[in-house]
Amino acid sequence: MKQLINPFERIAGWQALFIGLAAMALTAVIGKINNVAFDGVLDVHGGATFSFLASFAMQAVNFLALFLTMWLAGICFSKTKFRAIDVAGTMALSRVPMLALAIICFLPIVPASVYDIPRMIIFMLVYLFFAIWMIALMYNAYTVSCNLKGARTVVSFIGALAVAEILSKIVIIFLLKGLFINVPTIDALNINKSDAENIVVSDTLTIMQKTENVVTAFERGDFNAITVYFDKNMKEKLPPLGLQMAWTQTNMAYGKFERADIGSAEEISISEYNLIEVPFYFQKETLKLRLAFNENGEISGLFFLPISTQN
Repeated sequence: MKQLINPFERIAGWQALFIGLAAMALTAVIGKINNVAFDGVLDVHGGATFSFLASFAMQAVNFLALFLTMWLAGICFSKTKFRAIDVAGTMALSRVPMLALAIICFLPIVPASVYDIPRMIIFMLVYLFFAIWMIALMYNAYTVSCNLKGARTVVSFIGALAVAEILSKIVIIFLLKGLFINVPTIDALNINKSDAENIVVSDTLTIMQKTENVVTAFERGDFNAITVYFDKNMKEKLPPLGLQMAWTQTNMAYGKFERADIGSAEEISISEYNLIEVPFYFQKETLKLRLAFNENGEISGLFFLPISTQN
């Protein structure tokens, strides 16, 4: 039992590093297969969609953030000399529980969406067990590799772990966001460079061009890029997370989204509004996305309606 929470008196240095790196590589592969994103030192989200490159990048960021913060904390609080390779090796090995979690996710415990409450509860309970195990390993790795004992060890460890979590999230969100495809968390709802450029020049676009951008954003799962075209009222009532949840609910009701046909878009004028309707094909049914643009070229309404709905 002791070896499960403190193997570091026997395994450290390069040996621990190689085992830990191998475990993280396997975690990246299996996590991608099971749609489980390890998007932070302590963060895990099920039901995500991302590339293999993003999966490996998340593992690398998490490890480097953890190693650097623990190593610096050791320098600040340890009164004895210690080797950086021991910190790196033990911290890498301490992430093995996430490999076990990724393997267990072959079982039907990963929530299909934010509305899959039963699986979400099960997934959270399973994650909690492995997270506690991992943190225990991290703490023992810190004490052994940095030669620390006493109250300052606990305080410095908690502080370093918090910094590592924040650092990993910042790097993943702002530097690696281009590697992700529709990770279903609020952290994924960020505007990329091209979207930022569209915000600046949005007033020069026609409503049809804006519609094309909205359709493309739906295909990418970039909900923030859609809401930039909303008027003030829509932005308050339907923020990016609310739009993402509505999109998830639509996919649950009508099957997985397959494609949109922007070439069949229709423009209709009603009173002070211009409506544009675009066919959206789901597995179970075809719907039409209806966008209502006000006189300022802003989106005042967004609906998914059955294709047979009359104007």
